[in-house]
Amino acid sequence: MFCEILKHKLVSILSLASLCFVLGGFFWAYFDLRNAGSGPFIIHFNDVNGITSVGGLGTIVFMGIFGIVVVLMNSWIALEFEMKEAFFGKLLAALTLVLAVLLFVGFASIMAVN
Repeated sequence: MFCEILKHKLVSILSLASLCFVLGGFFWAYFDLRNAGSGPFIIHFNDVNGITSVGGLGTIVFMGIFGIVVVLMNSWIALEFEMKEAFFGKLLAALTLVLAVLLFVGFASIMAVN
């Protein structure tokens, strides 16, 4: 497995960047919001409906763990695709990076609202 990771550098770099975005956003939000108490945090807000979702620190932890699991799973699938069909492996790794960046932005917006 380690040889495949070294062999397919672009997929590995995109996967590592995705994992760094998710971990960075999660730890940034966790350490920023853990001092704010256990009170309800605004998880989702829009201009039309206002506050649509609230949660505690457990919700932030769940979002982080779920994001890490999704990135790791997609990275493994992208590596398997890369060995069989290079285009789909690179596509899945790039889309995983987009997902990770959006999750990072989500963590940043939760911190900005709260």
